[in-house]
Amino acid sequence: MRHHAGRIALFILIVAGAVLLLAFANYRFALQQPGGNDFLARWTGAHAWIVEGINPYDPAVSLAAQQMIYGREADPAAGEDVAHFVYPLPAMLFFAPFGLLPYTLARALWMTLLEISLPLLVFLSLRWLEWRPGKGLLAFFLFFSMFWYHGVRAVVVGQFAVVEAVLMLLALLLYHRRRDTAAGISLALTIAKPQMAFLLIPFLLVHAVSRRRWRFVLSSAGAFVVLMLASELLLPGWLLDWIRQLQDYPAYTSIGSPISILAGFVPGAKQVINIVLTAALLGGMLWSWLRACREGGEVFLKAAMLTLVVTNLVAFRTATTNYVVLLPVLLYIVKYWVARSARRGTIAAVLAMIILLVGIWVLFLLTVDGNIEGALPYLPLPLLTLAGVVFLSPGRRPEDDVREFSGGRVG
Repeated sequence: MRHHAGRIALFILIVAGAVLLLAFANYRFALQQPGGNDFLARWTGAHAWIVEGINPYDPAVSLAAQQMIYGREADPAAGEDVAHFVYPLPAMLFFAPFGLLPYTLARALWMTLLEISLPLLVFLSLRWLEWRPGKGLLAFFLFFSMFWYHGVRAVVVGQFAVVEAVLMLLALLLYHRRRDTAAGISLALTIAKPQMAFLLIPFLLVHAVSRRRWRFVLSSAGAFVVLMLASELLLPGWLLDWIRQLQDYPAYTSIGSPISILAGFVPGAKQVINIVLTAALLGGMLWSWLRACREGGEVFLKAAMLTLVVTNLVAFRTATTNYVVLLPVLLYIVKYWVARSARRGTIAAVLAMIILLVGIWVLFLLTVDGNIEGALPYLPLPLLTLAGVVFLSPGRRPEDDVREFSGGRVG
């Protein structure tokens, strides 16, 4: 017993030491490479509100962030970020503690949190998929999660998308395990970055209602109401202030949804193609929802994966950093490749992921303009995962007859 306790204590010390070393390395990086502009805008809002008592949506707060980034006022016409806080106030649950710290230290710790969260996405995904790959394949998945373009970019710019992806996967995993109260609270917390979860939220609520899982419905609705009421009590009128900031968003963001990028290859019919493709994707997704409500099981899992992919294809303004939430979709596809043929499937999956890992980095380097990301890196991952979910995953397997992916085991 003592030997077991000693091993646990040693493991905790090793992990704590590794985290401290990682945080120190990030602090050195932050000192030498100023930036992290996505996080900087959120830190400025949190710091102004928590330390100085200033409304984070105040134009003066945005101006302070612009001064930190550019040394002057930003020029939206040139595509420069006006650095609004631009998140709903409940997101302060995550940003407020960092607002208490000096920016460089806060950025280093935030980067550390994101770097830990990336491999955490792998473990959460595998638990949700109920899959235990071999140690070599698991090590490759962890390596991929930490070094693929979408993850690295999210860490460097300090994007909240990684934390949002963790919240979304937690909600899905807990819902799968019928821990409905915790799942509902996790889903409500995704309001921190609603553009990533705006389709997942209704999907899970519709499915829960169809299965009479009222505890999940009540816990998610109750947690959402508490978050909104608490935010209004702490900062009356924040909702209108937030909406006013959102109205400025199109002025300094020129890249729309991946579907609009695709439609842009045919300029004369861009609007029509955009509407038709978006409607087709949403229609197919809604059909998968109806099937999931009727059948559950593997059908539910596939509908959830399709929802994650379609969200990133049709969102009015997405970001390549948001694609970290597509990691479980990749693993879902790989799982079934391996299930079909352990040796050939594993080799094919690893090669495909290596090509994806290297290819998107190459595409970024070929299309980047200064420090402005081009449009083409937005396309490969959502389109490939869409194809994988729709065409590559097989039908039900024998073991699926005794598994209920939408909420634990049956039978």
